[in-house]
Amino acid sequence: MITLYDLVFQDDRRPSPFCWRTKYALTHKGLRWTEVPVGFTEKDKIAFAASPTVPVIKDGDMPVRDSWAIANHLDKQYPDKPLFKSEMARSYALFINGWVDTQVHAALAPLIIGDLYDRVRPVDQAYIRESRGKRFGSSDFTAVQSAAREKGLPAFRLVLEPARRTLKEQKFLAGDAPAYPDYALAGAFQWARIVSPLELLASDDPVHAWRERMFDLYDGMGRKAKAA
Repeated sequence: MITLYDLVFQDDRRPSPFCWRTKYALTHKGLRWTEVPVGFTEKDKIAFAASPTVPVIKDGDMPVRDSWAIANHLDKQYPDKPLFKSEMARSYALFINGWVDTQVHAALAPLIIGDLYDRVRPVDQAYIRESRGKRFGSSDFTAVQSAAREKGLPAFRLVLEPARRTLKEQKFLAGDAPAYPDYALAGAFQWARIVSPLELLASDDPVHAWRERMFDLYDGMGRKAKAA
């Protein structure tokens, strides 16, 4: 049995975009798993994997840390229903993975940081104030979020243009069916949806239609998650 160590917020919300990549990957491959909730200040729970962050999985006795490493492990150990059907597909997924990490998350974080802080467990708020305060140059997350939103959403939506152009031509980033590139970007939207009521996309945006398909995927797995 696979065990997933998953980030937890108040009211058992599970917003980690990286953990969502792993959940989608596991579901894609038809694998079952159990979950262990881990708060920001409960790093002792994942010390066995020598990892300071989630996701971590334990596959039997084998620990694997980092969502990208987990995806590659799953394809190696469970070759049915591959996440990467070829080396080219894997390279494309790696590119999308890095684009989401460095561009999409960076553009999204200031827009939702105040809402996110409000939903962090009280025991973890001091950690967030210190760690995210350094990142944003202020621990007044309401002010950071307000300033970001005053600039509007165009900058964030512009970051999504590569996906938008792709999704004008095909149903998913990976083609006719979803695969790891879709899961990488869907994780970002799950993160936002679970911590903030902010509507990020215009209803006529191809990315919006794709996002709704991703929320409905696998019997509505994403849509069933507790949202803000």
